[in-house]
Amino acid sequence: MNCMPMSWVNKVKYLGLHFLGPSGKVDPTNTIRTFYGQFNNIMSVLGKGSNEMTTVHLVKTYCLPTLTYGCENAVFCDNTLWKINVTWNNCFRHIFNCCWRESVKPLQYFCSDRPNEISFLEKDVC
Repeated sequence: MNCMPMSWVNKVKYLGLHFLGPSGKVDPTNTIRTFYGQFNNIMSVLGKGSNEMTTVHLVKTYCLPTLTYGCENAVFCDNTLWKINVTWNNCFRHIFNCCWRESVKPLQYFCSDRPNEISFLEKDVC
């Protein structure tokens, strides 16, 4: 580095993921922000009277890869996994106009929608 001192940073962006300081754990904040932007884009184009299953399919194909990018190799804690699951569940609540206190597990079950991308995260929690 030409004998120049390097400054210490708390967050590093590498291949689209943000890693925190010396722990190397993934910070999902920017990924979740991008996911909600894509989700809001879909919802604004489709409008209120759209078919729910069509919306779920579009969100799975367009937004979910953004949320789960790099998750196979990332180090997660319970908090990060919880944030990702809350984000995914909030999308279902918005699509199906559910109350925020209700569980969306039955909706996900009847939509045959427990994506493998979310399921594999549960085994790699530190």
